[in-house]
Amino acid sequence: MTSYDQLAKELFRTFFAGLVRLTAPDVAVQLRLDEAEFLDRQTFTDWPEGARREVDLLASVPVAEPVPDEAGRVLIHVEVEAQARSRMRKRVWQYSMQIRLRFDLPVLSILINLKGGRAGVRRERLRERFGAEEAVRFQYRAFSLSGCQAAEYLALPEPLAWALAALMRPGTWSRAEQKIECLRRVAAADLPGRSRLVLGNWIETYIQLDERDAAEYDRLRSLEVNEEVKTMEMTWAERMELQGVEKGIVAGKLQALRQVVVRLLGRRFGPVPETVQRKVEAIDSMESLGSLAEKVLEVESIEEMGLS
Repeated sequence: MTSYDQLAKELFRTFFAGLVRLTAPDVAVQLRLDEAEFLDRQTFTDWPEGARREVDLLASVPVAEPVPDEAGRVLIHVEVEAQARSRMRKRVWQYSMQIRLRFDLPVLSILINLKGGRAGVRRERLRERFGAEEAVRFQYRAFSLSGCQAAEYLALPEPLAWALAALMRPGTWSRAEQKIECLRRVAAADLPGRSRLVLGNWIETYIQLDERDAAEYDRLRSLEVNEEVKTMEMTWAERMELQGVEKGIVAGKLQALRQVVVRLLGRRFGPVPETVQRKVEAIDSMESLGSLAEKVLEVESIEEMGLS
């Protein structure tokens, strides 16, 4: 999965209800979006190549007022494209069809184009005919970001819209002004810390500033009106630093324990083959390494370790 895929998946999963409200408001009012269940790692065949591909996001959502003899849940399928491509229309249909066959539930497909495509949210349709007959009719929602106006989406009440505005047209704003406006909206909102971090990470990733814009951004951030932005960024920096330290501590402990295991093997059985050393180095679980260290004291040969 590419970096933008992972970033998008985290954003749209965190703000899933907002995504549905932005792209399919008529559907959103019929669903209990706060009860969505995400179906992770769903793979389908990418025709005609035959490759197996994991869908970006798939959620099962209960219907607010189910009707007798109709499904009580709906599947919402989300695909995210870095660049709009004409072939995605057919591909989304193919994925939707496979999802429908696998789960036997209605499917709403949403395609997000980060760049390109007709601006805004549209109902897109795919039709296939032979002669006078219509063989296929498929409808989905497409949301193309780059042609939209950032100011319009920053005026909406949906936090997701404020992050997506980072990829939209700045209008009369400079890049620095666009970034400060996006972050100001996030900083002023009453949001959980993790949600705020996800929004900020997206904005920081997609509004990159050159030297001139960076200088202007620093000036804007120093203004009293943007004090909340400065405070929020300091909080992010502290959190990221803490996460880095924690990861470093865990990595250091793992490496130290790997070295202990290899030394114990050497003391008991002599020179440790490189193949065994590589297998020990590949273990990334403290529990597994601890069990391995205890096992060294119990076995009669290095072969009994199960590492050769």
